Amino acid sequence: MKKIIILLLCCGVLVSMVGCGGNTAPPPTESPPKTVSETIITEPPTETTPALAAIEPTEKEKEPVPTESKEQATEPTVTATEPITTTQPNEKTKPTITTKPTESSVAENTESKKETPPKTEETQEEIYVGIQWPKVNTADIEKLVIEKINAYRIAQGDTVATMLSGLTEVARLRADELTTNFSHTDIRNACKELKYGEFVDMTLYGMTAEDSYYQGYNREAIGMGDWFGTAESMSDRIADGFHHSKGHWAYVGSSEYPYIAVGVTKANGKWYVCVCMSEKNYGG
Repeated sequence: MKKIIILLLCCGVLVSMVGCGGNTAPPPTESPPKTVSETIITEPPTETTPALAAIEPTEKEKEPVPTESKEQATEPTVTATEPITTTQPNEKTKPTITTKPTESSVAENTESKKETPPKTEETQEEIYVGIQWPKVNTADIEKLVIEKINAYRIAQGDTVATMLSGLTEVARLRADELTTNFSHTDIRNACKELKYGEFVDMTLYGMTAEDSYYQGYNREAIGMGDWFGTAESMSDRIADGFHHSKGHWAYVGSSEYPYIAVGVTKANGKWYVCVCMSEKNYGG
């Protein structure tokens, strides 16, 4: 131990001698041992490679992240563009939803519907008044009615009835009277007013001149209906009506009455007809 102590003292002497031989030493506050200890302390952080090693995994993470993340970012952008393309068919569906043409079609349908009620009103009027056929000559209807009645008479074995022009005027006047008084009781004596037929002077029988009259025909058949159409179709309906009426056809279709006249007129949306049958020619 003594030897060790002696060696330590010798080393201290040598160190002191070396320090004295150089420049002036720094103050004791800046002693080298302290600086050595400070350098020792500062060296570990410089040698702390673990910190750099800790940075390396971050760099490794950075290496795949920018490349892969950018590529992955671009991929969703591509997928993002795909829904944009999917929105394009939605934009294409907009013209398929063409509301404007449907509105126009609905407007046209509503206009057609607005136009239809007057048509239905017209049809209702036509049902009552008669379809707006071309104007029909009543003389044609009268002539055709006689022809069709005679056809039925011939079919059942009776004689043909002859039309009298003077009696036709009487039948026409009677048809006019039917428009206001549909009955066999005439308001005016048609034969007397027209002075048609044989004059019967009642003064010879002790009566007044006002009681005198003209004998122009013997029986009449009257009719009223909503007939419409051509003269041909209307005459069919009139003749068929009298033919299927037993009371009327008993004398209209009988050979006992060989003379005939027909009067037809239209008033108040209806047609009126009078058929005069005569046993003899009273006035041509």
